[in-house]
Amino acid sequence: MNNKKINLSQIDTVILAGGLGTRLQSVIKDKPKCLALINGKPFIDILLDNCIKQGLQRFILCVCHLKDQIIKHLNQRNDCEIVFSIEQEPLGTGGAIKNAEALIKSNSFFLLNGDSQVNSSFSALANFNTKKKGDMTLLLSTIKESKDYGNVNIDDNHRIVLFNEKPNVKKNSTINAGVYFMKKFLIDSLTYNKKYSLEKDLLPVWIKKYDVFGKVTNSSVFDIGTPKRLSLARKIMLS
Repeated sequence: MNNKKINLSQIDTVILAGGLGTRLQSVIKDKPKCLALINGKPFIDILLDNCIKQGLQRFILCVCHLKDQIIKHLNQRNDCEIVFSIEQEPLGTGGAIKNAEALIKSNSFFLLNGDSQVNSSFSALANFNTKKKGDMTLLLSTIKESKDYGNVNIDDNHRIVLFNEKPNVKKNSTINAGVYFMKKFLIDSLTYNKKYSLEKDLLPVWIKKYDVFGKVTNSSVFDIGTPKRLSLARKIMLS
């Protein structure tokens, strides 16, 4: 597979950063989740640095809760283009993508969770989707045991045949890593200002209606969604 076929600088990246971060408030207080510090550096900067290092250049940040802090912080960066998709009230992970639709310039785009990171190639993910002629490809990771991640089953052709959001994941299950490459037309039929969960409302429908694939990586997922996982990330991740 030739990764040079994909020019990442021409592909937009949507980052979901509008969540309330309720479970983290005991340790980060009045601060949005994506600004939680990892070895002194805001998590969103670690995420963006990795994206920019790989060649991504244009980002749409979906923001809502404590959005002014995020906007003020990221407006200090001058090494990429960042635009903000502002929600007046939380629209869920799916509604946030629809809210950002008018800002997305590329026909396909990357979608990332603003509170997790996995060290994997964006070019490889996009090329995999192109090779499969997919409408969407999810990055999947393996994990020994957890109740906090979506369980995903794929067939021999890597097509996703089952998506369960946060069940009791069994040993050696494949999980949703929170990194997606998708065609923009998928959100055409969604309604503006309507709450959707990408994981609960959209993906279970899309895997039946469209060509949705899963690309498996052996890389770990670093997720800062709870105090325990934030603490673990601070011990493992490099700033």
